[in-house]
Amino acid sequence: MKLTAIDAIDALMHLEKLDLNLLVAIEALMRRRSVTAAAEELNLTQSAMSGALKRARQHFDDDLFFYDGQSMVSTAFGRVLEQQIPDVVTQLRALARMRATSNLATLNRCFTIIASDYISAVFLSALSKHLEKIAPHVSLSVMPYTREAIRQFKSGVVDFLIGPDFSIEEGYNAEPLLDDHFKCVLWKENEALKTGFTAEDFFASSMIVTNFFLQNGKSHFERWLEGQTANVRVAASLPSFVVLPSYIAGTQNVATIHERLVAHMSWSDELVFVDPPVDIPVLREYLVTNKKHPFDKDAQLLAKEMHQLAGQL
Repeated sequence: MKLTAIDAIDALMHLEKLDLNLLVAIEALMRRRSVTAAAEELNLTQSAMSGALKRARQHFDDDLFFYDGQSMVSTAFGRVLEQQIPDVVTQLRALARMRATSNLATLNRCFTIIASDYISAVFLSALSKHLEKIAPHVSLSVMPYTREAIRQFKSGVVDFLIGPDFSIEEGYNAEPLLDDHFKCVLWKENEALKTGFTAEDFFASSMIVTNFFLQNGKSHFERWLEGQTANVRVAASLPSFVVLPSYIAGTQNVATIHERLVAHMSWSDELVFVDPPVDIPVLREYLVTNKKHPFDKDAQLLAKEMHQLAGQL
């Protein structure tokens, strides 16, 4: 149904009364369920966020949220808005980033990226050094895998996600970034090294593993290992790849790390890095972008640089 001229004018006047920044504030409140947390995310004072909520309530003529004990809960109308506002805010963020032209050399912007400490060590550190030369005013903010970080990625607050295939949800564009193989890390006095580190030794060893991904927490290697045998003994489960070797020296434990990490861990003469005596599938990391990416020329340029750099490593 087409709007009459009077209806169209009335709609435009009503839109002019809505501060679009209120939608950004409400979207943050929908995700964080806390005035304090939402204010912190948007770099606002708590009073400013409370003021934004008050103005939004006045505009929509509804409370939008209420407290049930310690929990911030959406009203019935608030739940209706939850089906609309996130996509609108994502589109607004994309619109705000649109430029007729873009140039990394003159760009002044911080890009946010969700990545593991492994990717931070072997790839994003190299990217940061590369950007210092070609885009001195571009910086990176790296976030760990958390539910809130993923929510911010979906809403367009976070620019990129780098991860293996199991970390990628349907509906997002994912392009292969880099592949990696694995090395086993052992104490130089490990008994298994004296007779040759065999597959039997590998599966009989106590393992140092990671546990920080969402879902079941397991990384590419741990997921593969789980499918090989149910009898693996885990000596320690850690929230980081780079600390794995610290749990090896002086023990009979074994850690399996990405081959690209070895250069970052050769600081200890107590450790030995050997090829795994079993075939571990190659790890492939992907560069994942969200719905605003097609409209963000700056991010597209950075993504191109990321792919080119990954091909050189």
